[in-house]
Amino acid sequence: MKAPIGWWWPLVAGVALVVTFVAGPRYSVAVPAATVAVIAAALAFIEPLRQRRTERARRVYAPPVHVGSVREAFAGGEPGREDIVLTLDLLERRIDRPDLPARTGPEITALVRQPPEAFRRYLAARLDDLERRS
Repeated sequence: MKAPIGWWWPLVAGVALVVTFVAGPRYSVAVPAATVAVIAAALAFIEPLRQRRTERARRVYAPPVHVGSVREAFAGGEPGREDIVLTLDLLERRIDRPDLPARTGPEITALVRQPPEAFRRYLAARLDDLERRS
């Protein structure tokens, strides 16, 4: 678990605060030390906000899958079947096989031209396999 704030700025603020109290009536030391304590305390609160903003900016969002495009692929004949096969390959790469080689044209053609029942069995087996590995 990551701490919400780092230890550096609160430590600097604490040391500067101690110096401020020890300096007592010597304003030439107490005022700069108090200033450092206030600035360090402010930075201790600003640092987590800055880190959250950069972490949020670093996140990569995958484009949403539109249900209509999946339905269209099922009804789209051979081009739609090709989209389904390539989408399953992409899912497999994202789940656990980033080194999965791209299918050749003849492989895709053989899968796409299967009879409807055989293609559905292929899809069911492939989806079961992907679900088991995720």
